[in-house]
Amino acid sequence: MALFKGDTIKKVNKLLDNAEKRKTKLQDKITRLQEEKKAMQEAIQDDFNRAILEDLEPDKGLEKGLTDIVADLEKATFQLSQVDNVVANELAKAKQDVDKERKQFVSDKGEGFLDLYNKMNQAKLNYLNAVIEYSTKKQVYVSEYWKTFRDIEDRTGLRRHDPRDDFNLGLNRRYQSKEQYDPIIRPDEHRDALEGKLNMFTAYNVDKYK
Repeated sequence: MALFKGDTIKKVNKLLDNAEKRKTKLQDKITRLQEEKKAMQEAIQDDFNRAILEDLEPDKGLEKGLTDIVADLEKATFQLSQVDNVVANELAKAKQDVDKERKQFVSDKGEGFLDLYNKMNQAKLNYLNAVIEYSTKKQVYVSEYWKTFRDIEDRTGLRRHDPRDDFNLGLNRRYQSKEQYDPIIRPDEHRDALEGKLNMFTAYNVDKYK
């Protein structure tokens, strides 16, 4: 299978980056033109006031300058309003290709997960087979204990001991602890492992049964 390239994603990200840059430039341009428009309007007013005071004709060049600024401002404002529309149209065109690349990405990465799943499954089978071996050994132990000690306990007056309590690996505990650690995998160990860390009590007891 070909390695994932993500050409469409790169193209889309480039489009989005360029669009943001264009929007920033247009916003800066609009701000500058608005300042120029205000300054030109003030200059026209000052020129008109001077024309009245000195009985002169207003400077027509100022009016033309204002017209040019307003035209540029309207153009920049319109262009800014269209940037998001252009991006939306291009994203719509790229939608299917992005979906294909997304599926390809999942498929490519999935091979590594399948290998890991196999490794985990083998470890689970080894673990469960060990639990089965423990259960069988425990049953034999309990049976042999009762055969060996039940009558002699009664005859000697010893309080009966329940061998089922020996070497017990119950499933009721949901957490490991420093003092009651055992080899059964508890929910807190699963949770910690899925969070990317080894349970602190598991790490502490790593050599307990050696």
